[in-house]
Amino acid sequence: MSPDSSQPIIACSSGHSRAAISVIRISGFDYFDELNPFLSLDLNTIESQKTYFCRLLDNGEVIDEIILVWFKAPKSYNGENIIELSVHGNPLNVTRIIELITNNTHIRKAEPGEFSLRALNNKKMTLNEVEGLDLLLNANSVFALKQGYSLLSGNLKESFEELYHKFLNHKSAIEMGFDFLDDIGEEQFNINLKETFIQLEDSINKLYKRSLNANFNLLKPEVSIAGLPNAGKSSLFNTLLNDNRSIVSDIAGTTRDYVSEEIYIKNNIYKIIDTAGIRESNDQIEIQGIKKAVDIIESSFFKILVINPFEFNAAFFSRIAQLTFDLVIFSHSDVEGFESEVLTFIQNWNGPIEPLFYHGPIEATSLIGSIEPGGGNGPIGPFLRANFENLGKNSELINFIGECINSKFLKLLDFDPIIINRHSESIKNIYSAFQDYSKIYNSNQSDLAIMSSELYSTGHCISELIGIISPDDVLHNIFNNFCIGK
Repeated sequence: MSPDSSQPIIACSSGHSRAAISVIRISGFDYFDELNPFLSLDLNTIESQKTYFCRLLDNGEVIDEIILVWFKAPKSYNGENIIELSVHGNPLNVTRIIELITNNTHIRKAEPGEFSLRALNNKKMTLNEVEGLDLLLNANSVFALKQGYSLLSGNLKESFEELYHKFLNHKSAIEMGFDFLDDIGEEQFNINLKETFIQLEDSINKLYKRSLNANFNLLKPEVSIAGLPNAGKSSLFNTLLNDNRSIVSDIAGTTRDYVSEEIYIKNNIYKIIDTAGIRESNDQIEIQGIKKAVDIIESSFFKILVINPFEFNAAFFSRIAQLTFDLVIFSHSDVEGFESEVLTFIQNWNGPIEPLFYHGPIEATSLIGSIEPGGGNGPIGPFLRANFENLGKNSELINFIGECINSKFLKLLDFDPIIINRHSESIKNIYSAFQDYSKIYNSNQSDLAIMSSELYSTGHCISELIGIISPDDVLHNIFNNFCIGK
């Protein structure tokens, strides 16, 4: 059952961690009568957008001293009457206050994103602005923060609306052929039709290129670590985190499921994933873990392959032959005979891309291959060697890995990608629909009625992009991602 949109709602808008101050937001009430018994001042005497110090009461007993602000409708975040209570930020205190009010009034707890949903319904925000707010609140990178603010402030929305206006111009040019062809003349009609088509095509193509560069989830970029069991994946994972998060053992197959943690690199947050060792197995649980590992590797933004050159496995490399890696690390460099085993591995490499190898002295963190720091060596990427047991938090290897990850992320951002999935998918749908329309338009026997009908699909997709029409499941997905108090 959908929540009653006419019922007042309450939630903590500042998160649920311990803090000096937490903000409780109440929205949707018409009168102060229900709230007055809980406060030491008469709400009927206060003015909008002014702060007031008062005490919070439970049956006359003071339970907190707070700061109160009233935002009078319609000049509020969501167009409704809103009161914000700045209370002491112990989560127990926040919960006690919310339950005190919900248990003694008809004010209910808000659903995720319900304050913003009401803002959308009351036309205080557009769908794109809501998505920008979602991106701003959940961003894991400075770029995501900027694109979120761009949506929230309307800058990115303007480029979407420009696309819509170019669509309307082209649609109008077609309609002119139905109603005013004799007035404007066939020559001028064809000129207008061609000009508006080119302008619309150019706008769609530019956005389409930006959507193609969002093949990875750049909102929450993942860094996966792959390899055979006991190759050193978990050791590298723990080293990058500077913590024994993943179990390290001499027993092969210790990691049967993936283990993930967040890591902060150059103002961005990445999800680093230690995947299950890939090998042939009869254990059904391990098989599921291996399948999941392959799926994670395929979808990861940055892929690291860890190889123990003493354990060459042709079946493993056959399994991952279609995958490409950004970085390959040789582990166990402290074991005698490491250099000769690496050379043997190189000679036996039969992957789809033959990397350029450097046959010479291998220093502690030197590169094996014709590359420079931060660069790549074809799809197989650069090669490193490492003894994870002797690495410190600020080792050259760890810094180098961070530089590689950051370098790839920044290169992808050069294309100014559209990183909200709904937007990129909508743009791809627009592009596909427009390609179908272009075939009709470029046909020498094209009919205006057929053209107008075919163009409708493109217009429908554009309307979804800018939020003129919004399927319910899209709205549900957006607001479900919000925090309760937003």
